[in-house]
Amino acid sequence: MEVVYLLTAEIPSEFHCAQITTFHMQNVGIHLKKIIYILFLGLILSCNSNKQLEGTWIGAYSYSENIESSMNLPIRSFVTFKNDNYFAKSFKYDYRAEKDFENGTFNYNWEKITYNSDNEYTNIVKSLNNDSLVIKGTDGSNNSVFKKLNDTLKNKAKNIKLIGKRYLVKSEKYNDTLNFINDTLLIKSTDKTRNPGIRWERINENGFDILFMEMDIPLIIRNELNGKIVLTGFHKKTYNLELIELK
Repeated sequence: MEVVYLLTAEIPSEFHCAQITTFHMQNVGIHLKKIIYILFLGLILSCNSNKQLEGTWIGAYSYSENIESSMNLPIRSFVTFKNDNYFAKSFKYDYRAEKDFENGTFNYNWEKITYNSDNEYTNIVKSLNNDSLVIKGTDGSNNSVFKKLNDTLKNKAKNIKLIGKRYLVKSEKYNDTLNFINDTLLIKSTDKTRNPGIRWERINENGFDILFMEMDIPLIIRNELNGKIVLTGFHKKTYNLELIELK
């Protein structure tokens, strides 16, 4: 209606000016509303994006887009995202750093995870779905695959003890024995090359009982049933294992 009035010569000039002013103010108001809406939508999307990462993710394996050089090495680390905060932990014997964990705030937006509002410390997300997070490496090499831990994997048993005990490890295609000497060393019957033994670490995080060992995939201790400790391992596939105590 304003457009018709503005083009009508019979409208008095003072009314004409008033209509132009009203029309201009209405347009300014519409633009402001659009800007506020866009900012608000961006904030909502940012919050929703963070929720896409909510949970605990365990390292599975690394790979290169160059198939010939890809070795699919296991990744012994995990990260928990919760309420815009994160906690990350690596196997303490894998890296020679001042500390093997870090925590703070994070923001996931536009395929990028930014930590502690520091644009210099970011991860580029190559892909993300309900159970898999892939962090892009440099030039397509050393991409890191993390698997989301389902709550069904949380430890359902109390006081599962490993130290000072010897176990038979059983899986579909793998048998071994593990002798947990103390809280840092164990001996594998199939590995005679490492002396005095293999280092290991056990961490409880967000209800998950995580077991890291040198030269092995990350394991989740799930339960103890009928004298058997049930575990799940992560790599390119998911593996189910049992520890049977040897007397």
